[in-house]
Amino acid sequence: MARKTKEDAQKTRDQILDAAEHVFYGKSFTQATMADIADAAQLSRGAVYGHYKGKLEVATAMAERVIQQASPFQGQPAHSALENLKHYCLQEVRSYIEPSSIQRVLFFLYVGIDDSPELLQLRYNWEKKRIAQINSLLTQAIAQKELPADVDFDLVSLYCQSVIEGVFSIVYFGSMSESERWQRAEQLCTYSLQRLSMPFSQP
Repeated sequence: MARKTKEDAQKTRDQILDAAEHVFYGKSFTQATMADIADAAQLSRGAVYGHYKGKLEVATAMAERVIQQASPFQGQPAHSALENLKHYCLQEVRSYIEPSSIQRVLFFLYVGIDDSPELLQLRYNWEKKRIAQINSLLTQAIAQKELPADVDFDLVSLYCQSVIEGVFSIVYFGSMSESERWQRAEQLCTYSLQRLSMPFSQP
């Protein structure tokens, strides 16, 4: 009986967090209320408060759950490191645009939060994971001699981060059809990362 109670409690928590994704995506953190979350989850407010003290605790649990469940990038062994880096950049752009749990949570963390330290830390943690993945692929590219050993590693890492953010802005805010959107995204990532094979000139 205790096992069933534990499973039921987890099911209710998941129900609350699923609903919270949509509530926080549609409203900012400031505007959303626990009543909104309860209504979206089709639960009483008491049921929601029975699991979470307030909306900050809900938002933190919601974001942590999705970030932990996000699929890690799987590079293809047959591809070069820079080719895998291109696919990683495209995967990141898609994660910010294509409707999904991770897209809703990332939108919330970048657009919908206030200055709550707990939520800002979750955004920083996501960015650290992104930087770590980029740096890992760049390290592989150096080992495979796609990049020179004396390349300005920090500059190249920042450049790759700017590629993701720039392609996202163009694809998300541009007036393109769905098929053209992703064709252009791949072209932009390909063209941008080809630049890594060229010498970097210092100003």
